[in-house]
Amino acid sequence: MPSAELITSPERYQMMIAHLGGQKAIAIDTESNSLFAYQERVCLIQLSSRERDYLLDPFAFDDLHALGELMADEHVQKIMHAGDYDISTLKRDYDFTFNNVFDTMLAASALGESSLGLSTLLEKYFGIELAKKYQRANWGERPVKDDMLRYAQADSHFLIPLRDYLLPRLEAIGWLELVQEDSNAMAKNTPAMKPHCEDVWRVKGTRDLSPEEMSLLAELNHQRELQAQKRDRPPFKIFGDPSMVAIAQAMPQTLEELSALKVFSKHQMKRYGNLIVNTVTNWLEKPTKLHRPAVLRPCDAELERHEALKKLRKTIAEKEGIASNLVLPRDLLEKIARHDPQSMPELESLMSDYPLRFARFGKAIFDLLLRRRL
Repeated sequence: MPSAELITSPERYQMMIAHLGGQKAIAIDTESNSLFAYQERVCLIQLSSRERDYLLDPFAFDDLHALGELMADEHVQKIMHAGDYDISTLKRDYDFTFNNVFDTMLAASALGESSLGLSTLLEKYFGIELAKKYQRANWGERPVKDDMLRYAQADSHFLIPLRDYLLPRLEAIGWLELVQEDSNAMAKNTPAMKPHCEDVWRVKGTRDLSPEEMSLLAELNHQRELQAQKRDRPPFKIFGDPSMVAIAQAMPQTLEELSALKVFSKHQMKRYGNLIVNTVTNWLEKPTKLHRPAVLRPCDAELERHEALKKLRKTIAEKEGIASNLVLPRDLLEKIARHDPQSMPELESLMSDYPLRFARFGKAIFDLLLRRRL
């Protein structure tokens, strides 16, 4: 790879935007710091054209509006690999809108590839082995190490050649337009990632806890959140879910009882031991109950429609020799089963993000739903 340019100044940023805006296609990837911060954020944005690679440091800028306009530009194709994560984080941090997206992972899936990781595909198609050393690195640290920048560059540098390799193969099987449809639907429908929030129901291992134990767990979780926020660390790096669950069950009232559980290291005992014991004893003075929220189960008719649509999808896929999710993506199948459209125009509206699929499979889908109502 040629050397990438690290973008940290307004002048170079504008020059980068001018260059990328003149391209027919650009590649994009991001790096975030979810393993190292209480609130994850995008820490590096990799952008590539056929001629140049850029590494944009978003920490150096108060406003990335020009880049947002480029992401929304329908005349410039944005090439990504498994782009839903990048899209969701960029929507969260910068409120970007994405148009004209091509996802190489979706393209590889349409071609029947079972291993869809970027490194796997590049090695298979081009004999290129990507380094994995910095997959879990702290991208929020500054300055970013040169080796990390080189690692990040590769994630966007090879996406345009990968797309070029996949295009004729998709055209040969007649799936290019449908992959493009999937990519744009993914870009439109992927929601902005929600900022981190306190939620005891996301703690793992709570299924067998009593309402009393859940109530204590909520108090323990709240204290963990406060400590994580104070130290700007992910909550799991304060202490893990299994530790909290064990404490909620045992309800230790002394440091000795807490230590006997063997869920904390010596460092954790020293830093958080008194906090935990105090939380438990305070809760025991006025114990309460916390009941699990009711989960609304789909009605039997919806579940039956869902199964019927899955069978139809499988039948069509076997007939055309393709993966079943390419006939009806899961989110679209669930949407149709939930709404049970009563007319072809209503089905077309539900499939508005998938017009090619409606044209190709809409009649078969509606005929199935109609037969089930007779």
